[in-house]
Amino acid sequence: MNRKQRRAALKQKLPGGAVADPAAQLFAEAIALQRQNKFADATRAYKRVLLIKPDHAEANNNLGIVLLAQGKASEASAHFARALTLMPQLFEQYQGICATLVAVLPPIGEAIRKTLAAWPKRLTGEEMFGSAGVVAIAGDPLLRCLLQSVPVRELALERMLTSLRAALMSESTTDSVIELGCALARQCFINEYVFATTPKEDVWVDELKSAVAAGGDVSPMQLVALAMYLPLYALPNTDALIGRRWPPAVADVLTQQIREPAQELVLRASIPRLTEIEDDVSRRVQQQYEENPYPRWVHVADQVLPVSIDQYLRDMFPAAPLTPLGKTEELETLVAGCGTGWHAIELTQKFRGARVLAVDLSATSLAFAKRSTPVRLIDRIDYAQGDILKLGALARTFDVIDASGVLHHMADPMHGWRILLALLRPGGLMHVGLYSELGRRDVVKARAFIAERGLGASPAEIRVARQELLEMPLRSLVRFSDFFTTSECRDLLFHVQEAHVTILAIKNFLAEENLRFLGFEFDAANLQRYRTAFAHEGWSMTDLDRWHALETDYPDTFSGMYQLWVQKS
Repeated sequence: MNRKQRRAALKQKLPGGAVADPAAQLFAEAIALQRQNKFADATRAYKRVLLIKPDHAEANNNLGIVLLAQGKASEASAHFARALTLMPQLFEQYQGICATLVAVLPPIGEAIRKTLAAWPKRLTGEEMFGSAGVVAIAGDPLLRCLLQSVPVRELALERMLTSLRAALMSESTTDSVIELGCALARQCFINEYVFATTPKEDVWVDELKSAVAAGGDVSPMQLVALAMYLPLYALPNTDALIGRRWPPAVADVLTQQIREPAQELVLRASIPRLTEIEDDVSRRVQQQYEENPYPRWVHVADQVLPVSIDQYLRDMFPAAPLTPLGKTEELETLVAGCGTGWHAIELTQKFRGARVLAVDLSATSLAFAKRSTPVRLIDRIDYAQGDILKLGALARTFDVIDASGVLHHMADPMHGWRILLALLRPGGLMHVGLYSELGRRDVVKARAFIAERGLGASPAEIRVARQELLEMPLRSLVRFSDFFTTSECRDLLFHVQEAHVTILAIKNFLAEENLRFLGFEFDAANLQRYRTAFAHEGWSMTDLDRWHALETDYPDTFSGMYQLWVQKS
């Protein structure tokens, strides 16, 4: 397409006389050029799109791809980072992002190989990155974005970063090294300091902590180094720290580790209490989540196009016996066991017209949720503290109830399920998550090992348990994303109450309560795989006996949990 043709295309009119979106036209042209491997032309086209719409996430991502294909790794990294910032749901493709990081920053891949070969020895910056040391990677935008946005979910990268953290203790201080240290400090706060430490590091941190507590003059790099090993809000003189002027990246660390936790303490007082919490198991579970709110997150999906609940379930379960709710406004939704709010926020954005009551045992978790809720959603989510076991007294019913990952932390999960069903309107829909007896078998073995070792649930003991489990056949636990942060690892391996069920037990419960089974929820790729398999074999995907047989043959099918949708008659 020459310039004259391009100008004509941009002036093209749509039916009804509307002028075509110039950015959309250019974006389509850029994609076509990219598919023809005309990368230089595609680069120019994508840059024109971004002149019109700088916040175009797909254009940033695609521009990163074509720049990388041209060997322009540094420029590509900046656009990949920008795409992730604009569309945080892309972080769910974590393995792909790690592969992209190695592609735009080859020294990272080499450092990972060297670190794994030397582990548990900690390597210096020069040993990892050559004569340039840490400076070789310090300025990369994608690395910084990844570190400060989502917990590391890949063991090899975790071990390299663990070694990098130790190396930064003795690295020459430059602006780029301080900024990398800030990104790593924010990562360590997100994962709640789950990285292993050595005795040498522990001594160094204690000495630095004492110096800061004594009111010594702390340099930016010393403060950042300390923030890589412990949360700054735990220091005694935080007012003095936030009263000083710091470089912007350091100031961001202080916001994350001092100002935001302080905001959450204030917000606790504003959270209403719906019920008392008197049950012994409920109180023990509450205490766990007050100490370790679950999960700690930074970004929630943005730019989500809402759909009706009927459309969502019809797309997921096209052959299911669904009776449409027919509601696109005022969809009254209860999220029972909302934790730190990520799931409640996701549902509020996903379902058209959703208005959410999000309830949890833990005031600490709810305060995190309230602080982190996007402004545009504040009026659509109400957070409240309460015990599901006492919600039967709530003078309110709901169109949709979500209880994903909460019932199995009760003494009797089915009793809790019945209480929630009493709050569900006739024809209402319920999403339930329950632990599979077969799918959690290696978790059960790990919990037994931890009990034999006499390890408690303190952060230090969790770090020890992780490293010991990684030296055993139970290394398979790394398939759980929960293995990679302290609170989530406690939830996975140290929980005060965990119950398991089977598909046949679920089948019996649904029959007793006259509930229609709509289907198990999977990611899109696995859902399509099961659809194909069931259709090929002539089975219905709502046949729970068939699902039981499949899980018996493939015990890891529900290693996360059973995620199922049911409808009340």
